[in-house]
Amino acid sequence: MTQQCDRVLDYYNQHLNDIEKAAFEKHLSECADCQEMLSDLRSLEDALPFAAEPVEPPSGMEERIFAHIETQDSSRPAESTPMRPSKKKRQWMMPSVAALLAISLFGNAYLFTQLSDNADIVEQATIDQVLQYAELAPTEGDASGTASIIDQGEEKRLVVQASNLSALSAEEVYQVWLLQDGQPERAGTFVIDNEGRGSVIFSMNEEFAERDWDTVAVTLEPDANSELPEGDIILASEL
Repeated sequence: MTQQCDRVLDYYNQHLNDIEKAAFEKHLSECADCQEMLSDLRSLEDALPFAAEPVEPPSGMEERIFAHIETQDSSRPAESTPMRPSKKKRQWMMPSVAALLAISLFGNAYLFTQLSDNADIVEQATIDQVLQYAELAPTEGDASGTASIIDQGEEKRLVVQASNLSALSAEEVYQVWLLQDGQPERAGTFVIDNEGRGSVIFSMNEEFAERDWDTVAVTLEPDANSELPEGDIILASEL
């Protein structure tokens, strides 16, 4: 048995990454022990009751099974070279394989159930509601965009998406501003891709969330350090 032989169950459950999988498959092509073990696992899979509801394995089940397997392993004489299991040897190996497969399937079913439950909780906790929405109008050119203020439970976020923006140079960035009675506050900075598209998601703290914003604007700034607008307004809209 080699270190690769210990990975047969992980390979069967598809728990190996691409590099580990490739290394094990190379080993598998040359290892009769692993080939037979994998064949046994796949044969037993068809006989197990998949229709039952997933349940958590009884406490201590895994430890008792592995203790039994180790006891059987320790009773065998040491072998200087790997040997192909005989038919008789494979007969007593089958319960061990079945036990390993049962643990594996129980574990996978329990994990799947937990992940499904958690996914339901996350989905219920992150239902978004659009509080304000505006289509951004360009001051010139073909730029376009949208701005939304979204309620996510206890948090509010400003989401701005823009397209057909002019390419940036040097340290230039696009800066988003929220305005109330003509007074601007920074609300995110972004750059664009090769197609002139960019977006920003700005988390609004309690102070921002309570203010009555009336305008959103996007400006072209010389760098990301502008505390007040210095460049030209590219897109803007009332909220």
